[in-house]
Amino acid sequence: MSAKALEQQLATLGLVGRVEARGTLAVLMLHDPGALALAERRATAVALAAENGFTHLALELEDDRDGRASLPRA
Repeated sequence: MSAKALEQQLATLGLVGRVEARGTLAVLMLHDPGALALAERRATAVALAAENGFTHLALELEDDRDGRASLPRA
Protein backbone atom coordinates (compact mmCIF):
# COMPACT_ATOMS: atom_id res chain seq x y z
CA MET A 1 0.00 0.00 0.00
CA SER A 2 1.35 3.35 -0.96
CA ALA A 3 -0.40 6.53 0.05
CA LYS A 4 2.13 8.58 -1.92
CA ALA A 5 1.51 6.61 -5.13
CA LEU A 6 -2.26 7.00 -4.72
CA GLU A 7 -1.82 10.71 -4.03
CA GLN A 8 0.15 11.13 -7.27
CA GLN A 9 -2.36 9.12 -9.34
CA LEU A 10 -5.28 11.13 -7.98
CA ALA A 11 -3.47 14.38 -8.75
CA THR A 12 -3.31 13.42 -12.44
CA LEU A 13 -7.12 13.34 -12.34
CA GLY A 14 -7.30 16.82 -10.81
CA LEU A 15 -7.87 15.48 -7.30
CA VAL A 16 -5.07 17.37 -5.60
CA GLY A 17 -4.48 16.90 -1.91
CA ARG A 18 -2.93 14.58 0.62
CA VAL A 19 -3.51 10.88 1.28
CA GLU A 20 -2.85 9.29 4.67
CA ALA A 21 -2.77 5.53 5.11
CA ARG A 22 -4.41 4.11 8.23
CA GLY A 23 -4.02 0.40 7.78
CA THR A 24 -6.09 -0.51 4.73
CA LEU A 25 -8.00 2.79 4.92
CA ALA A 26 -6.84 5.66 2.71
CA VAL A 27 -7.91 9.08 4.02
CA LEU A 28 -8.10 11.71 1.30
CA MET A 29 -7.80 15.39 2.18
CA LEU A 30 -8.46 17.38 -0.99
CA HIS A 31 -7.68 21.04 -1.55
CA ASP A 32 -11.11 21.19 -3.28
CA PRO A 33 -13.47 18.52 -1.90
CA GLY A 34 -16.04 19.59 -4.49
CA ALA A 35 -13.80 17.93 -7.08
CA LEU A 36 -15.41 14.64 -6.00
CA ALA A 37 -18.95 15.86 -6.63
CA LEU A 38 -19.19 13.73 -9.80
CA ALA A 39 -19.95 10.04 -9.24
CA GLU A 40 -17.53 9.03 -12.01
CA ARG A 41 -14.63 10.72 -10.23
CA ARG A 42 -15.55 9.08 -6.93
CA ALA A 43 -15.68 5.67 -8.59
CA THR A 44 -12.29 6.25 -10.22
CA ALA A 45 -10.78 7.36 -6.90
CA VAL A 46 -12.10 4.23 -5.15
CA ALA A 47 -10.77 2.01 -7.96
CA LEU A 48 -7.32 3.64 -7.72
CA ALA A 49 -7.33 3.15 -3.96
CA ALA A 50 -8.10 -0.55 -4.46
CA GLU A 51 -5.31 -0.85 -7.05
CA ASN A 52 -2.94 0.54 -4.42
CA GLY A 53 -3.99 -2.07 -1.84
CA PHE A 54 -6.56 -0.09 0.15
CA THR A 55 -9.95 -1.56 1.03
CA HIS A 56 -11.63 1.75 1.87
CA LEU A 57 -11.30 5.40 0.87
CA ALA A 58 -12.49 8.18 3.15
CA LEU A 59 -12.80 11.87 2.31
CA GLU A 60 -11.99 14.15 5.20
CA LEU A 61 -14.12 17.30 5.13
CA GLU A 62 -13.76 20.58 6.94
CA ASP A 63 -16.33 23.36 7.05
CA ASP A 64 -15.22 26.57 5.43
CA ARG A 65 -14.56 29.72 7.46
CA ASP A 66 -18.24 30.68 7.28
CA GLY A 67 -19.35 27.32 8.65
CA ARG A 68 -20.77 26.07 5.35
CA ALA A 69 -20.44 22.47 4.26
CA SER A 70 -17.40 21.62 2.16
CA LEU A 71 -19.40 19.88 -0.55
CA PRO A 72 -22.11 21.66 -2.49
CA ARG A 73 -25.58 20.24 -2.14
CA ALA A 74 -27.25 19.14 -5.36
